[in-house]
Amino acid sequence: MTIQTMLDAQFERMRSQRPEYDTAIIIWRDKLEPVLADLEVRRKATVSKAYKHTIITSLVMLAIVVGVGYFAGFGYIFPFGIFAGIVLTVLISAVVWIQVFAVKSQTKQIVVGAACQPFGFQYETLHPDMEGVKDYRSFGSWLKSNAKPLNHADEPPTPAFDGLKNAGLMPSYDKRKFEDLITGKRAEANFSLVECKLTQEQGSGKNRRTVTKFQGLLLDVEYPERFLGRTILARDGWWKRGKGAGDLQKVQLVSVELDRAFTVYSNDQVEARALLTPDRMERLIALERHFKGGKIRGVFEEGHLTIALEAKDQFEAGSVFKPLVDPRRFIETLTEIGLVCDLIDGFLTREWYKDKI
Repeated sequence: MTIQTMLDAQFERMRSQRPEYDTAIIIWRDKLEPVLADLEVRRKATVSKAYKHTIITSLVMLAIVVGVGYFAGFGYIFPFGIFAGIVLTVLISAVVWIQVFAVKSQTKQIVVGAACQPFGFQYETLHPDMEGVKDYRSFGSWLKSNAKPLNHADEPPTPAFDGLKNAGLMPSYDKRKFEDLITGKRAEANFSLVECKLTQEQGSGKNRRTVTKFQGLLLDVEYPERFLGRTILARDGWWKRGKGAGDLQKVQLVSVELDRAFTVYSNDQVEARALLTPDRMERLIALERHFKGGKIRGVFEEGHLTIALEAKDQFEAGSVFKPLVDPRRFIETLTEIGLVCDLIDGFLTREWYKDKI
């Protein structure tokens, strides 16, 4: 079986799973594959240049360090001389590796953007544009134009962040960063999905370090109508009813297994049970399983369904150190977006809610 035959079979299987995938193979052949083929030429040249530049710089620094050690005594270069050589190598090589990062960012924009097309969604990497960085002068200009004040924090591109924070479902942090924003309409409801990373400085002096407090996906779905109550759910043992819980009371789910796996609190018991049916909870677990994540939690309040899932980098569209013309990049991203659609469909298209959309 040829690679092309295997590819056709894979796309055919996807078509049977979801009608939006009907145009996937057309998008791949007519749009995505030719664009990636052109970008592959640039990728090879950029990565090769970065490796060569780094190797040459490393050899020059090693020669300088050895020379200093030979004439001044090797005691002068351990360990500070070697450390200084490594730091200088990194700084001198930074510009060429930024160009590699720019190719990576462009690849993500192209692949994820193409995967959003069958669904009618939009995608933004939220990365700063580095296309103009070619040398140290342009790098300096780029730093000036993208410099942020010390008290600056990236503004959340989705209401999910504030909704989860207000519900006590996000940890404390010093810095926050957002990337990979997907927006659109599904089941007649607007939604936004973004990757978020929260970090915090801990310790002092030499023991000071940056700790990742949260890294994962934030999903916000605007329901056509407001919820009657407020419902919070989280993996069991992760969230405890605190001072901000107000009149929320523990909800016992229909499934004993799911009731053990999740903690649910609400001020409207009937609505909470109607929302969190076993099949909907299974969709949450499927999302968690695919993204290899954990600690999924969410809040149903006013007109928003908001979910947080801890997971490593998502929607990466594959490695920049591998050939770009690989349909698996596209298929994997299509699958990830399809899982998000499954979750939204499960909460918005069941009988309980069909008369409201």
